Amino acid sequence: MQVFKFVFLLFLSFVFSANATAQTDSTDSDNDDESFSFWVKPSSDEKSRLGIKMGMQITGISGNAIPNARPMFGLLGGGYGRINFKGGWSLQQEVQVSFRGSNYQSEANGIKSLRLLYIDAPLYLMKQLKRNSPHKLGVGMQYAHQISAAMYIDSKAFPTGVSPSLDRNDWMPSLAYQYQLDYFAIQVAGKYGLRNMNLGNPWPENAKPLNNNEKLHNFAFEINLIF
Repeated sequence: MQVFKFVFLLFLSFVFSANATAQTDSTDSDNDDESFSFWVKPSSDEKSRLGIKMGMQITGISGNAIPNARPMFGLLGGGYGRINFKGGWSLQQEVQVSFRGSNYQSEANGIKSLRLLYIDAPLYLMKQLKRNSPHKLGVGMQYAHQISAAMYIDSKAFPTGVSPSLDRNDWMPSLAYQYQLDYFAIQVAGKYGLRNMNLGNPWPENAKPLNNNEKLHNFAFEINLIF
């Protein structure tokens, strides 16, 4: 998990440094056709767009397999591609790395948190509310693949030596709202996982087994900057 956090922070550093450079050199590159498209102000007649997204999310794991669940904060970042159609319709494909999971209010020797790392691929059908409006609504589906999982137990919050046995694949229906500013957009989205992550298998080492056939479902509320 620490490696992925380091990579993500390195990615954020690159984005902010590139943004500062682009703003500094904007007067010298107004006529430069080789400038990155996601630093260019979107036009009303553009047919497609590639860019980056970054943000944070409130995540949790619903279900009664582990009681006393509490939400937690996670980071995300990635890129997107958008194809614009007539009438304010557009198709937006995103790919992102996402930190999710849940905290738990547990007694001694109980589960303190689950921390999960995913690669997500949301696909949205977006609709501009009216011509030249900054508001868009979207509906879509996200495929999520779990890269790693860690369980932390007791108040010392130390991880088990082996990853918990969870379903690594999930499908998450998604609703999104997007507000377009001059050079970037603010996008919020809500997502809920359809698949039960609990496989009914015992978990390793000190973790309590989840062979109780109860349910665990991902959910997330995101807020992103879309460049």
